[in-house]
Order: sequence, then C-alpha cells, then structure tokens
Amino acid sequence: MLIYCTLFSIVILSCLIFYKRYTLSKQRAQRKQQEYFETGISKQTVAFLHPHCNAGGGGEKVLMCMIEKLQKKQKHNIVVYSAEEVDDQSIIDKANTRFSTQINNQDLKFIPILNKKLLEPKKRFTLLCQIIGQMIYALKCINSFQPDIFLDSTGLPFTFFIVKILLPNVRVIAYVHYPFISTDMISQVEKKEARYNNDDEITKSERKTKFKLWYYKFLFFFYSLCGKMVEFAYVNSTWTYNHMKQTWKSTQLIKLFPPCQVDAFMKRKQFTNQFIIISFAQFRPEKQHLLQIEIVEALVDRLPSEISQSIKLFMIGSCRNADDDLLFQTIQDTINRKNLQDYITMHKNLPFQDIQKLLTSGMIGLHTMEYEHFGITLVEMLAAGLIVVAHNSAGPKLDILANDVGFLCENLEDYVLSIVRIMQLTDEDRSRYQLLGRKQAINFSDESFKDLFNI
Repeated sequence: MLIYCTLFSIVILSCLIFYKRYTLSKQRAQRKQQEYFETGISKQTVAFLHPHCNAGGGGEKVLMCMIEKLQKKQKHNIVVYSAEEVDDQSIIDKANTRFSTQINNQDLKFIPILNKKLLEPKKRFTLLCQIIGQMIYALKCINSFQPDIFLDSTGLPFTFFIVKILLPNVRVIAYVHYPFISTDMISQVEKKEARYNNDDEITKSERKTKFKLWYYKFLFFFYSLCGKMVEFAYVNSTWTYNHMKQTWKSTQLIKLFPPCQVDAFMKRKQFTNQFIIISFAQFRPEKQHLLQIEIVEALVDRLPSEISQSIKLFMIGSCRNADDDLLFQTIQDTINRKNLQDYITMHKNLPFQDIQKLLTSGMIGLHTMEYEHFGITLVEMLAAGLIVVAHNSAGPKLDILANDVGFLCENLEDYVLSIVRIMQLTDEDRSRYQLLGRKQAINFSDESFKDLFNI
C-alpha cells in the first residue's frame, strides 16, 4: 500500500512541477527586486527558508545571526520565506530583544507563505507527509519570489529538488541542525528499541517492524539524493557532521557551531549554595521531561529530609503548538500525581529577561535528551555558571562537555549519583567546574559563529 501511495505522490508532484515549469509566467513568478528593494543597486538576493522565523528558538538564533552578518557586509538583499502572520518589524523587534542582534529592515523583507499546515507532522506516515509538504511549500515559495541564493536554515531538505528543477541556476545552501532521517533511527527499528518515534505497537510486531524498516530505508535513499542538490552545507555539531557524512557523501560539509548567547549570562558574579536545578528545553517528547521528574523523585526518596526539602527543579521551556501544550499538561499532571509540586515548578514561554534571571539563580543544569544534536541551552547554562549534568551522547558528549567540563549520564541512576556528587562538592571544587564551564561556553559565542559564516 505504501509503495502505491508513494508512487502516486511522486507522479502527482512531477505533474505539478512540470506544469509550473511550463506555465508559470516569469513576469508573474519572479517578483522584480525593485518591488522590494532599492533600484539602481545591483545586489544578489539571498532567500532564507525559515517558516517559523518568529519562534524565538535556537534555529531562529542561527537565522538572525546570519542575517545580521549579511547586513553588515551590505552585499546582498535578503528575503525570508515566512509562515508567520505578523508584520516584518514585529519579527525584527522580537529577534533583537531575544537574541541581542542588531537587525534592521534595510534590504530585508519577510515574504508570507502562510501554508503552515503543509509542514506540520501528521499522525501517520509522518516523514513521507513532511516530504510531500516540503515540496509543495517550496513551489509556493519560488512562485512568490525567485532568489539568486536559496538557503535552508530550518531543515526542509526536500525543497531542494523543487528549487533545482525549476531554477537550476540558483545556488542552494543548507544549515543542517539534524539529519531528517539518520542511521540511528534505522538501527533503533532494527533492534526493536522503543522510542518516542518507535512505539511499543511496532516493536512488538515482526511484520510492522519489517515494514517500518523498509519505509525508513526507502526515505533514507531519497534523503541521500538531497545532498546532490546542495553547493555546500553547514552542520551544527560533530555528531551531525558524522551522520551527514554517511548520508550526503559527495557534499562539502562545514562544521559551524550555532551561536549561543553567552554574554548575557556571563554577567552573573555570585554563585548560589542552594540546591536549585534548572532544566532549559522546549516541551517536546524527545526532551524527556518525565525522566527529570523521576530524577527528582529519586533524590527526594534517597536524601535525608533536611537536604531533600531544599531541592528545587525549575523546568523552563516553550510550547510551539497544541501537541506541546498537551505534553506540558501531561508533565504537570505527573508532578501533581507524584506530590512533587513543592520540588518542581514549570515555566512556559517566558520572556528572555525571566529566563536569564532563573538560569543565573541555579547551581545545576539538567539535560536529559538522548542524541541532542548540539545543545544551545547547555552552553547557555554553562555561561550562567551552572554545573551541567547531561546525556552521554551526541553534542553534549562530543562538543560541549568534553574534558570534564560537566557530568555525562546514561540512565536514572547516573543522573541521581551525579547530582548528589555535585551537592557534596566543596565550594572550591564547585567553583572550578563553574569556571571551566564558562571558559568552554566562550568557544560557542555569537561572534565565533559570525566570523565563520560566509556565502
């Protein structure tokens, strides 16, 4: 059934592509630059594909720092394909406030492509539906404006097919935050490992496992072809680099760590002796907030009451959509059911000033996501003087917490023992970890990113 659905989708999309190619009027499809920018000035136009450009997350920080660098060079006009229903100045103002950038509206336009639902994950055949949605969204983008350089800064690789078929002379560049589909995902299905994207219903069925394995390998093959459309690609971490090297074998890959707002957190001078733990991650299933609740529960059970009663965990994060809101409520319900309200407090969609205040009040930074591709929030926690306890994989292991900067864990017991160890450190030893962490954080600053970014 999937084969027929896939072939049918490919046929339909092929018809759409060639219909567009032969019937689109250049006068209608290619908006002349003078409609958006000053005439008489010959500049190439860079179009960033970043539908959720107003979300205020790490990916948006990458986008805005790229724009800031290009504006300072003054060699390009800049367009952002946006699915946000807000005006240009509101997006710019929010970015400058959240990320401390200095972006202006000169030579910068946000072009509304409001078909956000095309990119949202579906309940069934999630990846296949996203591929089809990306292609249709790309058609709408280049039908609105045809650039000289197309830069995907959000992770929509199947748009490259549409751009290169319809606009073969356009340069295509990517900033890869994580693989669309990775060998790890295929391996998890082969090993029948239950994960948020591979539930028990599949792992317990031999037939469904074989079907999903074929499905993943089929999509992995087409994903590998995306790399052939790209002039070069930036990747955000060593882990991502290693995986993309297996997938886009012939593509030039450049490791470029994402910009982290370390300066804003370096202002902290005094460190606390209170056992305040900070979790700083979006409310998504893969961030494993429920494991964090188990960690606190274990600490409360094991430690003497005079110590355990002083433990506080602040969960700081954002919700992007209804699914995130539902997860947020599930986490809160779990806290209530376990009677941990006195120990755990949740904070959703806080302004940056409040985030800054909370981070600089803590002692320990807690991270529980397996295969976090990089981990911007870990760097920000290090800059704030937190001693970070993170999962022993991907970005935290290979890039951020190497050389004993923090503590790496693989299971509940590891996390509990690491936190207890930090609580037992002398002030001198605790200060040593904090200073090492801050020194490491500087390597991932905004300026380091902007110095290395170039197109």
